[in-house]
Amino acid sequence: MAFHVNYDSIAATYDRRYLDNDYSGVERALMAFVGPKLTGRALEVGCGTGHWLRLLVESGLRVAGVDASGNMLSYARARTRGAGLAHGRAEHLPWRSQTFERVFCINAFHHFEDKVGVLTEARRVLVPGGQVMTVGLDPHTGTDRWYIYEYFEPVLAIDKARYPSSDQIREWMLALQFSSVRTSEVQHLPVRLSARAAIEQGRLRKGATSQLAVLTDDEYQRGLERIRSALESAEARGESLGLDADLRLHATFGSVPC
Repeated sequence: MAFHVNYDSIAATYDRRYLDNDYSGVERALMAFVGPKLTGRALEVGCGTGHWLRLLVESGLRVAGVDASGNMLSYARARTRGAGLAHGRAEHLPWRSQTFERVFCINAFHHFEDKVGVLTEARRVLVPGGQVMTVGLDPHTGTDRWYIYEYFEPVLAIDKARYPSSDQIREWMLALQFSSVRTSEVQHLPVRLSARAAIEQGRLRKGATSQLAVLTDDEYQRGLERIRSALESAEARGESLGLDADLRLHATFGSVPC
């Protein structure tokens, strides 16, 4: 089953996640991946509003990006002058073979229906010796805790359907004859929020994460009511309600043999 998020409708508020969460580990992983002496071009697949591309542009690197959302791309164009941005699908990249030295995908791989097709396209556009990196959650490990999984009942099952495990991504890369395939943890996200503050600050709005955005309105409202009910019960006892998360982002790498 495919789960779709309408990113055109949430493009205006999408970047709030970079204010609410610490992605410094992902940033370090990205900068190490592209390296300080990259002479070729780097491509972000699922570039969204251009948050990560802007970091590379500011470092003087030549970059390109592709995204299926026109509204997200409009924000990317405003902040990444000179980047080669394209409106298109990750499964059919609009570039010639052997165009890029690096291809990366940060928190977007789970959105693509044909994930093997995306990796196949990444390999096609990479030069010999080029490298690919995907970054995302791995809900199959069983180690992540998240208040969204706790209160919004369908979300964990949906995430397990959307996100391939790191093991699966490595298997796909090896089958496509990538070399030096490996996975490492690049970001630990321990969070404790006040439920009252989270509601008042809009951190539980439906577009705050794709996990909430893919829910039906009824599923979302039921989860929100569970939190409100738990909050009312806690405050009636003179207590506060905390919302806890302990998440990890994993990067999986592969290289095109020379």
